[in-house]
Amino acid sequence: MKREPGRTCLGCRRVLPRRALVRLVRGDDGVVVADPRGSARGRGAWVCPVEACLARALQRGRLSHAFRKPCDVGKDVLELARGR
Repeated sequence: MKREPGRTCLGCRRVLPRRALVRLVRGDDGVVVADPRGSARGRGAWVCPVEACLARALQRGRLSHAFRKPCDVGKDVLELARGR
């Protein structure tokens, strides 16, 4: 049986399968956007598709830490956080 790789959610810190999380990517311009297909190039960070987890990741500066650089959050990530 093949094991699926686990990723850690930035909000709740649980290790879950990749298919259960949303990948966020910091582009060359420093803006963080959602990567629903998981194929965008660049450094990625993973969060649960739950509003509370995404809010925790945004509030505590975990995104800047995960990307190892300051970053801005794109509109699609904010809409995802608001549950739209």
